[in-house]
Amino acid sequence: MTVARFRVRTQSIFLTVAMLAALLFAPPPATAADPVPGADFTLTLLHNNDGESQLVNAGSGLEDFGGVARFKTLVDGLRADAAANGNGVLMLSSGDNFLAGPEFNASLENGIPFYDALAIEAIGYDAISLGNHDFDFGPDVLAQFLSSYSSAPPYLSANLDFSGEPALQAFVDSGVISASTVVTTAGEDVGIVGAITTGLRSISSPRNVVIDFNLVAAIQTEIDALVASGVNKIVLISHLQGIDEDIALLAELSGVDVAIAGGGDELLANPGDPLVPGEEGDVFGAYPLTATDADGNDVPVVTTPGEYKYVGQLSVGFDADGNVIGVGADSGPKVVDGTIVADPTLQTTVVDPVVAAIEDLDATVLGTSEVALDGTRTGVRSVETNEGNLIADALRWQAGDLAADFGVPVPDVGIQNGGGIRNNTVIDAGDITVLDTFDMVPFGNFVSVVPDVPRDQFKEILENAYSNVPGDGRFAQISGFSV
Repeated sequence: MTVARFRVRTQSIFLTVAMLAALLFAPPPATAADPVPGADFTLTLLHNNDGESQLVNAGSGLEDFGGVARFKTLVDGLRADAAANGNGVLMLSSGDNFLAGPEFNASLENGIPFYDALAIEAIGYDAISLGNHDFDFGPDVLAQFLSSYSSAPPYLSANLDFSGEPALQAFVDSGVISASTVVTTAGEDVGIVGAITTGLRSISSPRNVVIDFNLVAAIQTEIDALVASGVNKIVLISHLQGIDEDIALLAELSGVDVAIAGGGDELLANPGDPLVPGEEGDVFGAYPLTATDADGNDVPVVTTPGEYKYVGQLSVGFDADGNVIGVGADSGPKVVDGTIVADPTLQTTVVDPVVAAIEDLDATVLGTSEVALDGTRTGVRSVETNEGNLIADALRWQAGDLAADFGVPVPDVGIQNGGGIRNNTVIDAGDITVLDTFDMVPFGNFVSVVPDVPRDQFKEILENAYSNVPGDGRFAQISGFSV
């Protein structure tokens, strides 16, 4: 079977707004991270995941939320409050800190240092788990990203081998990439272990990076080594694509005290927690959830939705032997909103130049839509939407237009997986710009033509596409046929 591939720019990104002009208010008083009653040591974990280059704000209609400059201000306040109460404090990320789209395109056009790396370094992470999107542009771009730091935080994954990628192996040799790390806070050592989905190769482009599919053994080896070295407080930061994966994994592990999940974008919250407007009905469960490990111990598990909309704050109390005895009442997601003053340095060095780059993309109109286009995440991953059909139609048209040049037949049908559609909004009727196309389909994918697909195999393709509804990004947006 002959497969023809040719590159087509189908990128686009989040609609820009001339926001951040009215950040004149003091940040709201954060709930103080008090010591856990009865604990010998309280560890406050500040965390997020899936920032995915959403540097400016949370997107169209949510301009008053998110943004790395406001995120940093909130983190600084929460960190200071916890430290003032005598708690240990760590800032952690569970992966996917950059993503294809107009914001990251600004970094690629600007070159090293990348804007995302500048923001992450300014926020001050103690450790970061590698995520699948970190490999979307291949190992070379990830290496350039890591080169953007003046002092990089530890990037962790216990189940990856980088020896086949010299540029990344250099970061292993220098200690930037590792399986685990130990951070000392308030006089106590805390071990942090990272892990990534074993499905990495099927959803990203790690090239010669080798994935260890025995995830339990890879993580347990790191835990045991940390415990043997005298560390009795262990945090797992993982990017397994869904918090249920972490809960299932913990049932086979011993020694994890806290788990911070990434990749699923679940919203964990408790009654009364302020949330981003419109997300009140999206609560997946309580903050934290509780898993049970292989020894029957309870393990608090947390995560946040992505895009710098929330800072998770989990305060955990330990006894003198490093056993978890409780979770602080202050724990929960903290909203990054417009009452928070943007950090002036990040505003100037990151947000403003990214906004300027996005505005340039928004100035070029490609066409007009007479109807609103539904590209919401829940929509394109569970039902046919008009935006999904439009993108599939565009792929089929482009393949047909170029088929003769590549010596392949004009395709009869087209398929776009819903997970590749990333704008997560409804685009209003009106002009469609280059920025919109970046927003809809930001990944630098190839259009592939596969001739002579047998009917039975086509049926199998569709069965797979609709096998997890609602669920992951395999849902098929289609052109040239109906289901």
